[in-house]
Amino acid sequence: MSRLALLPELVSTWTRYNLLQPLRGRPFLPRMAHVIPTHRCNARCVMCGLWQDEGSVDNDLTLEQWRELLADRLFSRLQFVGISGGEPFLRGDLAELAALFVERTPGLKRVSITTNGLLPGRTGRLLDQLAGLLGPRGILLDISVSFHAAGPTLDRIFGVEGAFDNACRTLELLRERRQRGQLTCSLNCVLLRDNIEEAPDLLRWAREHDLPLSFVLGEERERFHNTACGERFLAEGDRGRLIAFIRSLADDFPASPSAVKYGEILRMLEEGRERTLSCYYAFAGVLLGNDGTLYYCSHCRGIGNALETPAHELFYGKENLEYRKERLINVECRHCPPYTLTRLELEKDILKVAGRALRGKGGRS
Repeated sequence: MSRLALLPELVSTWTRYNLLQPLRGRPFLPRMAHVIPTHRCNARCVMCGLWQDEGSVDNDLTLEQWRELLADRLFSRLQFVGISGGEPFLRGDLAELAALFVERTPGLKRVSITTNGLLPGRTGRLLDQLAGLLGPRGILLDISVSFHAAGPTLDRIFGVEGAFDNACRTLELLRERRQRGQLTCSLNCVLLRDNIEEAPDLLRWAREHDLPLSFVLGEERERFHNTACGERFLAEGDRGRLIAFIRSLADDFPASPSAVKYGEILRMLEEGRERTLSCYYAFAGVLLGNDGTLYYCSHCRGIGNALETPAHELFYGKENLEYRKERLINVECRHCPPYTLTRLELEKDILKVAGRALRGKGGRS
């Protein structure tokens, strides 16, 4: 599709979320959903305690429960679905789950899956099923591999021997399928005390292997059960090294949207500024947990269980909307560094992003 053909949708998105939603005083139906089909995980990541929460695995929704939930009108306008975990490829019915989204959300445009890459054989088989399901319908399949270092450090971060080798095998099959036009793929790296020194080497490795790479800041979140992992996150003594690396990312491609994202993170770290870039959760997103718990975003408390109360009723409940506005939008969002720069976020912030990109270096000059 040409850029000119995308112009009407860009104008529509900008108008919808910058003009109409503020006047309306409440969010529109979500167009993006992040879903967690399982808490099971075959990694033992040093910055995540989810794999230790063994009891929650028993609460993973069945396909029939997912079918029931997705019939709720809250999910009727979805265009973009992100699937993570746990490790989503541990679900042998992952393709069937994706089929439910295809069935229930006729406007679906993209399914994105985040994986640790430790299951190359199973991943390859499920990717073939997913490509056969989504490709003929014109729905993009996007795979993001959590890849926090290039070499033995990845084994240590994942807590799994052979993690780097298995992840490389997964990346090879992803690149093969990308070449066939079946999917897009990329890497994501959480910056930690364990890998901050090696981050520039990882960036070079990713470019040598023609793999887009995005960096995010590691942090404690109750949903990840990692409040006891604080020593793994970057501390005050690492601040100078982190700022220098983020500055290098912002300066690398000064006129790109990615530079704008890193420039925003740099302003928040270095100057203590509040966030100004939009987050899709705040205007067009929702998160659905493995047991049916609904969240406004990955930082918020659960607002109810959609198996017990209709999701639409939870999302638009008076008390929940007050919590969303007063606690999340007015407090948490202002100090939450950007993790993504999705199509919806770009369209909502197109004037801001374009202006900063034109100024170069993420708009810092």
